[in-house]
Amino acid sequence: MARTMLLWSFLFVFLSGGAFAQEEGKRSIDEKTQMGLGDFFFEDGDYYRAITEYKRFLFFFPQSLRAEEALWKIASSYFHGKRWDDALSSADELLKKHPSSPWTPDAVLLKGRCWMEKGEFSQGRYYLQRAKEMAGGSGLSQEAQWQLAVSYLKEERWKEAAAEFRKIDSASRLYPRADYWAKGIEGIEEVPQKSPTAAGILAILPGAGHLYCERYRDAGMAFVLNAGFIWGMVEAFRRENYVVGGILTFFELGWYSGNIYSAVSSAHKYNRNKKKEYLDGLEREERFSVGLSFREKQPFLSFRYVF
Repeated sequence: MARTMLLWSFLFVFLSGGAFAQEEGKRSIDEKTQMGLGDFFFEDGDYYRAITEYKRFLFFFPQSLRAEEALWKIASSYFHGKRWDDALSSADELLKKHPSSPWTPDAVLLKGRCWMEKGEFSQGRYYLQRAKEMAGGSGLSQEAQWQLAVSYLKEERWKEAAAEFRKIDSASRLYPRADYWAKGIEGIEEVPQKSPTAAGILAILPGAGHLYCERYRDAGMAFVLNAGFIWGMVEAFRRENYVVGGILTFFELGWYSGNIYSAVSSAHKYNRNKKKEYLDGLEREERFSVGLSFREKQPFLSFRYVF
């Protein structure tokens, strides 16, 4: 009897479970829900899950009118995830399958930005210029122009960068920032610099080149090391210990030439650091500024922070 009850219990659970599974199997996901799931992960910064959901959208709804949008969002997700090559491949897939898509200018702009991130600035500017021409006078066109200016800025081609920033339309939301950067870049020539040639010449006296570049600790070490080797070398030859003198001479030639090379390198590093400090200062001032204004003769302190 007990075994019979157990069997009936098992059959009940099995059959009810099957019915439940069938009920569950009737559930379906529509285009809006599937795309919304990808958008949810994208906005949450979980780009790889977003890519999975957008790809799932394309699998379930290959003929959807939103398939082009899904392809664009896959490329954009790869870009935000810093997978430049995958972003380029996805953008190319969109351009190949849907050359007349409304997302085409966005895809071309994204390709330009990917090449910039890879350090291929000339290649990047080619696609940025194409995106600008395709977008006409839209906001995307101004974004492409902004990125063109930034490409020159990253290459430290200051004059070209300032000129490109000035091409931003005065009606664009980017104009205040572009005008700010154009004016700021023009002042970069006033940033204090050290001459690598002068540093190399001064380094004939060990440590003097580093002293010129304001690297006081390196200057002291260069002077002490070279002075020590030269003293030992002179003493060895004076005592007719030519083997030791020859060894010390060999090492001193290395230290001495290294001292000159290091001084020249220090000048270049000093110049890079000063320019970086100047550009970082421009960025900080752009993102956060404090101003004093008057309203009905009453002073008000205003703050501005750009996210």
